[in-house]
Amino acid sequence: MARWRIHRLKINGFKVFTQFSENYSSDLVIYDGPNGFGKTSLFDAKQLLFCSELPRISARHRALKSGNNNKKYNRSIFQNHNCHDGISIIAELQKGNEILYVMRMAKQEDLDSSVNRPNSFNEFKLYELSGFDETASPRLIDDEKQFWSEKFGDKFLENFPVLNYLQQDSKSIVIPDGCNSDKRTDQISHLLNLDELDTRIDNIGKLKSESKAQLKYAEDEYAKQKLRLEDLQHTLTVSDVAPVAYIKLTESKVTPQWDLKVPFSVDSLKSLEQLLGQLDLLNNVYVGRQEIAKRVRNQLKIDFTKRAEFGLAVRLFHHFDKLPALHKDKAALDRLDKICHALDIEVSKLTSSHGSLISSYIEEQESIKLMRLIEDKNKLHLGHSGVSKKQAAVMQLRTKLLQIVDNIENDCPLCGFDYQENSILLSAIEAKTALLDQKLTKIGLQINQCYQAIEAILVPLKAKYAPLLETVRREFNVKLYSELAEYEHQMQRLVSIGQKLEMQGIKLPRVYAPDLEDQSKQVSAVNTAILQSLEPEDEILSTNQFAFFKAHFSDLSKLENLTEEQIEQKKNYIQQQYKLTVNASIAARQKDVDFYRAKFLHLEDLYSKLDNIETQLKRARTHYTNQTLGQMESLFHIYSGRLLQNYQSGLGVFIDTPNGKQRKTAAMNFTTVRDSEHDAALSMSSGQINALSLSLFLALNKKYAKTAFVFIDDPTQCMDEINIASLSDLLRVELRDRQVVISTHEQDISDYLCYRYGKAGLSRKQVNLLEKVKLSSN
Repeated sequence: MARWRIHRLKINGFKVFTQFSENYSSDLVIYDGPNGFGKTSLFDAKQLLFCSELPRISARHRALKSGNNNKKYNRSIFQNHNCHDGISIIAELQKGNEILYVMRMAKQEDLDSSVNRPNSFNEFKLYELSGFDETASPRLIDDEKQFWSEKFGDKFLENFPVLNYLQQDSKSIVIPDGCNSDKRTDQISHLLNLDELDTRIDNIGKLKSESKAQLKYAEDEYAKQKLRLEDLQHTLTVSDVAPVAYIKLTESKVTPQWDLKVPFSVDSLKSLEQLLGQLDLLNNVYVGRQEIAKRVRNQLKIDFTKRAEFGLAVRLFHHFDKLPALHKDKAALDRLDKICHALDIEVSKLTSSHGSLISSYIEEQESIKLMRLIEDKNKLHLGHSGVSKKQAAVMQLRTKLLQIVDNIENDCPLCGFDYQENSILLSAIEAKTALLDQKLTKIGLQINQCYQAIEAILVPLKAKYAPLLETVRREFNVKLYSELAEYEHQMQRLVSIGQKLEMQGIKLPRVYAPDLEDQSKQVSAVNTAILQSLEPEDEILSTNQFAFFKAHFSDLSKLENLTEEQIEQKKNYIQQQYKLTVNASIAARQKDVDFYRAKFLHLEDLYSKLDNIETQLKRARTHYTNQTLGQMESLFHIYSGRLLQNYQSGLGVFIDTPNGKQRKTAAMNFTTVRDSEHDAALSMSSGQINALSLSLFLALNKKYAKTAFVFIDDPTQCMDEINIASLSDLLRVELRDRQVVISTHEQDISDYLCYRYGKAGLSRKQVNLLEKVKLSSN
């Protein structure tokens, strides 16, 4: 059956390589050369191409990180220092006649803008190409996992570290290092197809956890309800007394519990003594109702003195009856003020509206005369204004004529009349100016006569009304009127308050006090008189009792309407309701107890079933693991014997798996025939553990790999000659259908492996990286 192989590889700008390209058409490809020339870098390039990350580097970074973990690096650790065009790894893969071109690339602009942390590989994107050198328009692979699964089989990426690539000095399959796994079976769990079973085990575990919480809640509730039922049963009292009628004793908005028709609930049965205590307090309040009435009256008086209306009523009560007269006086004052203001206006500024106002204060003949004089005044003012404007125009014209008329000219520049002589023209202008002056003088005399006639009418009025205005102003109390007018809308209520005070024998001040200090003294005196009128209070009523009254009775009459028989009846009602509630609660509580008991038993049974299912699933997982691992155990035993010939005489290592009773995650132990209790890895040297890892890797690849390429980085560094010879036979015989890509830093081993492959009739190719670097530099 044909499997995928790597045919060509090209690397640009990755680690030690500025450029690298190689064909992979042989069954064996060996990288050799000294350390530091890129053998491991080539394997890293292949792992990065397929897996999009280098777990070995990430694990080392986690172990070494310190200080600022958010540091941003200017350059990627994976980019060659001589390259500035990004990183690309291109591969051509073949399977029979089918060819696949893929490229892993990190663009330079992405590297420049990235944080470039060693454990960050987000810049490396996977592309599919149309040809090995056709990189102009690559197709981005969005879902890499799906892409590789479709091409190379399900779970290719998860199984790559155990089926396709064994890192240099890697022991993670035998001794987990936290890089790829924390347990031996973690890395091969995908090979065993345990994902669905593990998901079911996880789901059962979650159901167990939830059912355990529900079981604990049901158990607690069952115990709680059972204890409550027992408490109720202890308080049960059978009584056949006649039922007590319900009577509501309070009328407050919030009815107190002791006055409710249903005063008890299942959760408030313990309040019986408290409610009976409240009724005893009510009885004491009823007995002291006279004292309460006294305190209520006193409190009303005290509260009354604190009201804002109290001071107004005290000061203004005896003055509100003056308000109608004051309104009339204020109207008369306003009229006098208005006429006096009109009389004080200059005669020149008097208008017809002023004349109409003044006319209402004089006789009819005088009124007619005044209005005519004001009209004449206005006309004369208009005439005087017109002549003045004309005179100003003539004077301006005269000046201009003197500037433009020559001495020899006789014609008028305006009308062209020939005056024979220039002097005659100027004389005509002067005559015109004099005529206008005479007209202005005449109008001025007329205006003056008009003013005198108006003054003759107004002076007697001023003499009459100005003193009258001063007298009225002096006698009018402005402050009293202002305050009475301000509170006129409250007059009825303030008068009512004043009347109540006087009915109680409290004398209110009759003299209005305009000064604030005097006003305060008036109010304080009345307040003192009220406090002195308070009734003496006795100590028979406690503060608690008075507060109880205020809380439950809005009116004293409600308390006075009660009787001691009603209070006693309320006590009997409370006790009867308590018994009835207890009886009803026992039945309800019994239902709750039965419900939670059934729920507890059901959840207990469910938890037991879930626990049994989980146990069976885990046993099935262990059994399946053992069965599956057994399929490649013989291969591993043979390979380990071949590669560990100097360990217990080459008898090989066995895989020991747990028995079917194991409930935890299945483990995988390595044992020998000599000692089956301890894991063989605990007694092995570092070289032996490497050989053991290689044996397991090759066995897994032989059994499960769906691709032909196998990458092994320097597996011979801790091997002796016998084991190297065994490895060469193992590779050329057991993996002859594979494409093995291997590395070594020893030229002799490289030559020997190629020789052994050649003797088996298999193709081989040596790539000496030192020589390749020399050729590329030339």
